[in-house]
Amino acid sequence: MSGSERKIHIDRLVLDIPGFDPAQAGKLAQEIGEHLAAADIKGGQKYVSLALGPHDADAPDLARRIARILAQRLAP
Repeated sequence: MSGSERKIHIDRLVLDIPGFDPAQAGKLAQEIGEHLAAADIKGGQKYVSLALGPHDADAPDLARRIARILAQRLAP
């Protein structure tokens, strides 16, 4: 692994999004993970929970929104 690559571990990511089938939720989870891997998150294990209200965003926008909120909450 080069110095510029980061490794993160997400033990569990649970998504309950009305209107998303399992394949869509899986793709969304993958996109969220990619955004979090690119974020500058330091620190140890944390438990984070969030609830979003109704959304009209497409999956990529929703993934960015969720990842941004998670990164803010995971920041030291």
